[in-house]
Amino acid sequence: MRPLRLLLAGAFPYPLNQGSQVYFQEQAIALRGHGAEVTLLTYGPGRSSKGSARAEARSAAAANGLGQRENRSTEHWRALDGFDHFQSPAWTRPASPRAGPSWAKPLADLGFAMTLRDALASSVGDDAFDAILTHNAEATLTSCLVAGPKRPPVVYCVHTLLEQELSAYLRGPKEQGFWNNFDLSQSAGRLTTGLDRVGAGIDRWLARRSDGWIALTQSSERVMRQFSSRPGALVPPPIPDPLASLDRLDPDAVARSHGLEPGRFLLYSGNLDGYQELDILVSAAAELSRRNSASTPLVLASHLAASSTAWTTRSIPGLQFRQVHSSAEMLALLESARASLLLRRTEGGFPIKLVNSLAVGTPAIAFHEREWGLEHDRNALICSPVQPVESMVEAVERLEKDDALAGRLGEGARALYLKRHRPEPAAKRVLALVEEVCRTRDVR
Repeated sequence: MRPLRLLLAGAFPYPLNQGSQVYFQEQAIALRGHGAEVTLLTYGPGRSSKGSARAEARSAAAANGLGQRENRSTEHWRALDGFDHFQSPAWTRPASPRAGPSWAKPLADLGFAMTLRDALASSVGDDAFDAILTHNAEATLTSCLVAGPKRPPVVYCVHTLLEQELSAYLRGPKEQGFWNNFDLSQSAGRLTTGLDRVGAGIDRWLARRSDGWIALTQSSERVMRQFSSRPGALVPPPIPDPLASLDRLDPDAVARSHGLEPGRFLLYSGNLDGYQELDILVSAAAELSRRNSASTPLVLASHLAASSTAWTTRSIPGLQFRQVHSSAEMLALLESARASLLLRRTEGGFPIKLVNSLAVGTPAIAFHEREWGLEHDRNALICSPVQPVESMVEAVERLEKDDALAGRLGEGARALYLKRHRPEPAAKRVLALVEEVCRTRDVR
């Protein structure tokens, strides 16, 4: 019996150090490790503007001798090594890697659709794909509509719920992005409601049209089970154990290279888009600074340079910005932190930054518990979504004063990673599901 031939289709730039792309990458590597033949299809690496290219050059030149440049090269190689990779035409790729609505997305999705059609046309007979694993709504919509009735079965990997996420892009700074051309002051409520309804309609359509599904969270599993009659499973996102990596950096050395005391700072690690609700972090930092009650700094770390984003934190009280140059450096900084900060209150998505935090044994301060498998006071501190700033300030102050609590939560975080997020069990479950989807499709 020949191995399963899978096309992993992601409507986004790739490779890229963002959560969706990391999940896509690690799923591909894990499935190949268990015998599947995996081919990738994405926008490709994206089109860099001159300004971003100069920023990238400065970023590489700033690597501080802890192995960042080597790690960046290793990570790029890992994302692409041995995979056939269909890429959208260069002229259709978006210049910005930012997530969410943008004027460039329709052209990017047109290029994605053209590439998907060509990939399926070139893979026929014994080389035909057994299934398409689609990553995010655009890839799923395109696969269901463009590939035609004789397409391979589509297994939808549900990165998020659009009913929750679309309106979340209205939050945060508007200096950059799709919404900066609109005056939302008088119509934000109506627009939010409208976007939520549109998102819910898309979620339900995708659930009904997909041949199978993989949910990452409890809320997305509920939606898929309600609106889909096809096989599906909840499989939390996996990542390889960073504590076993040969490329692991010394976490204390990395923290000190950024002027931080190991174990005495709290870290937000991730992208800086509005849907991440970074305004909560800004307000909590300002309140802690006003009280002068916390000596543990709040640090916002990103692969983006401060000069390339609206989130330049030099003038924000109580909040410090750090640029990192590789995911290995980010993991080391995360491992050295007292806790990680997860700010999103919307349901549906699973932050890869949380999986990273659990894997290195760093507890999270977050707003969701069961949604992500967390337990308050066991492996995380759970804040109130209706009082986000006040409850986050309280959690920071509590954790700062209690070393025993920090240690106990860290042990719980590591145990949760080992229980839910290792690649081997996840790959076995996904392959079993794909085989079930293929059998079910053959019967229909």
